[in-house]
Amino acid sequence: MNVIKLLQYVFGYAVVKLDDIVDFRNGKGHEKNIIDNGKYIVVNSKFVSTNGEVKKYSDQQICPLYKNDILMVMSDLPNGRALAKCYLVEENDKYTLNQRIGAFTVNRTHLISTKYLYYVLNRNRQLLRYDNGADQTNLRKNDILNISIAIPTIEEQQKITDILDRFDSICNDLSIGLPAEIEARKKQYEYYRDKLLTFKELQK
Repeated sequence: MNVIKLLQYVFGYAVVKLDDIVDFRNGKGHEKNIIDNGKYIVVNSKFVSTNGEVKKYSDQQICPLYKNDILMVMSDLPNGRALAKCYLVEENDKYTLNQRIGAFTVNRTHLISTKYLYYVLNRNRQLLRYDNGADQTNLRKNDILNISIAIPTIEEQQKITDILDRFDSICNDLSIGLPAEIEARKKQYEYYRDKLLTFKELQK
């Protein structure tokens, strides 16, 4: 990993494959275990796409999740807004992972922060290109793990996540503002997020 440190020093960032920095696992079916007042929240596409507002429950933790796991919706309808949307787990012993939701655990925490990677993966354009607008999109494990991730220094990652955290807090305050204002706010957030997470291509 000294090469990554060197690239960060010379160019400001390094590029790696997602597979190099995370462990990945798929969820499992919970349809037969859904109950009204279970101990665990079943993380499905609706839960992720609504930022945790819509919940289903189970008393069986078939596929446990842990603090700092990053979750991603792997299937969606054509032109849907859920594909590749992510959710960051904030506590242990609370969630169980449903099928067609992927979970990522950072295994190189000295190189990349979980929060920074969450922002990079959330609705990542490298994955949205698989949506052809006509058929249901089903992201494959290899498609996801093969995407490129730009890694600036830990200090720069912290600066970026601090900015995006503040912007995210403003944009997700849906208790105020008209629907048109909220939508405009979301688009503005996505614009600045993409700007912050886009780096000049390294010369070959």
